[in-house]
Amino acid sequence: MKKEIKIIILIIIILFALIIGYFLGFKSAYDKMENTKTLNYQTFYATIKEITENKFLVQGLAINDLNYRGEFSFLVVEETELKWQGESIDIKDLDIGDTISITFGGYILESYPARITEIVRIQLLDDEK
Repeated sequence: MKKEIKIIILIIIILFALIIGYFLGFKSAYDKMENTKTLNYQTFYATIKEITENKFLVQGLAINDLNYRGEFSFLVVEETELKWQGESIDIKDLDIGDTISITFGGYILESYPARITEIVRIQLLDDEK
């Protein structure tokens, strides 16, 4: 009888260790995935050519890498962060001709104009709104 209790306690300890190991591994993998996601963001500079509701058409500036000098279109969604000199702004504060920086984490679809899928932040670079 005493031997059976020891075996049951040993099985419970092993199961408990396996469950804790699973959750620690899951948390570690999730944190690693989140940290990797933030490292894949790209930023480039552009001038706004056209605004239709929440859809933008921009022209990349000559100071960008060669891949970011063309025309790009994208949608500004609710999650997109809009900034000017560190302060949050509204989409209505952006006008045609404004110089902006665009930070994105998604893909660029090969079309004309190129379409960016996941805009993270748009920052107005002009001195005035």
